Amino acid sequence: MAAPATIASSEGSLYELVARGNKDVYFYNDIVGAANVFDSSYKPQTPWIAEIRQESPRTAAEFGRTVDFDFTLVGDVVTSPTFLITLPTWLPSTIAATAYKTVITDTSGVSYGYTNGIAYFLFESIQIYQDTLLLQEFSGDALWAIAKLQGTYGHKFITNDLTGSHDGSSLSISRNAAPPQLRLQIPFIGCQQPSDPGFPQRAVTSQTFRIKAKLRRLEDLVESSDAQTKPTPWGRSDFKQRTATVTSPFTTLARSAIGPILLQLETNQVYTTLQVQDLLKSQRHAIPFTRIYESVFTQGPSDYTGVNKGSASFVSRRIDGRHPAGRVLFFFRSSTDLLANRLWKVDNQSSSYYNSVSLLIAGRTREDPQTAKVWRDMTCHAKEDIDSGLQISSMNWTLGDSVARHPNDAKQFDGAVNFTTADRPTFYIDLALPNAPSTELRVIVEGWALYQISAGRGEPFQLN
Repeated sequence: MAAPATIASSEGSLYELVARGNKDVYFYNDIVGAANVFDSSYKPQTPWIAEIRQESPRTAAEFGRTVDFDFTLVGDVVTSPTFLITLPTWLPSTIAATAYKTVITDTSGVSYGYTNGIAYFLFESIQIYQDTLLLQEFSGDALWAIAKLQGTYGHKFITNDLTGSHDGSSLSISRNAAPPQLRLQIPFIGCQQPSDPGFPQRAVTSQTFRIKAKLRRLEDLVESSDAQTKPTPWGRSDFKQRTATVTSPFTTLARSAIGPILLQLETNQVYTTLQVQDLLKSQRHAIPFTRIYESVFTQGPSDYTGVNKGSASFVSRRIDGRHPAGRVLFFFRSSTDLLANRLWKVDNQSSSYYNSVSLLIAGRTREDPQTAKVWRDMTCHAKEDIDSGLQISSMNWTLGDSVARHPNDAKQFDGAVNFTTADRPTFYIDLALPNAPSTELRVIVEGWALYQISAGRGEPFQLN
């Protein structure tokens, strides 16, 4: 026979014990800040209505030319400014429609397509202006290198598809001859990280903003599977399309018959209430953002004289930068790969392009000479969001990802070298044996600045 239930084990006895004394005190109270866990009422929320808008450039986009876009003031906050890119092709329309389902080569078996990561490398430079003031300037090459070290591994598959990046195989190159619409997000102020709130354009109605982009020539954007120098797949009759059962020869379009680029600027315009608009216009705003500074250097045969003879070759390169910089990215590309339009290739066969790199400021060593094992492998694993697997090196002075921080969280200003006050920042490089007569070195300094808005006008403020 079961023992009789006690008051502590009876159904509801726990609530009864807690609520002893004045009944319902456990659930209700008349003091300020009291809450009812079963309350289903809702507080008013500020409405945020978003509209995706697409703007065309002032003039038609053409290879090798400059194109301008206006930031049209429509919403109160703008987020996710993105270039929408539809590239023309040298393939006939019937062939291009089935390019992703077939194999397209010339009679020698060589495939041709836009260079790997074409959405980045299409842009030789991108400039953002406020009225006549240049706010930011960077190249598509810099955006490509930065993108390789940020985000998550899962998101990287999506980014690759949206930017025309692939695995580099012959089949992928041929399918990149007629890519779908591509997307390249622009790191505008307030829109650089997934957690950024956007740019409050309602607060700067008295100023105008525009984007000016210089496009590369078509002849500099096509690669072949056999690494030809400046391949030209247009105007040729030696092409064939192969399916599982049929091989059909065809002739590619002439250079003059290749259509123009369809380039648009897409923005997400957010609309708020009149009260929020008044706050945006009346309050002061301080928006931290990163400014990119690039330096491009060439190492010619004279720089490699020593290493070609079996000794050492050292070069010093004065780098450009402003503001406190959290990190410096750098990578090499060979002249052979650049002539073959393989702008994505930063690997020196099985070795590195340098034996060691050090940073000097005011003639004194700021960072000791370290090999690629440190500047590429260790730094990428310890400080960057992800490891690109490429020879993109990084001097990173931030804390990097910690236990409490995730890759998509807001970037923290938690360590830097102040390039504004740095006296003659210089890379001192011990060159390794290259795979070409000359190389290109690109150094990218990410400096932290502050964009301040007051009384309807905004301006960048230099952090010291």
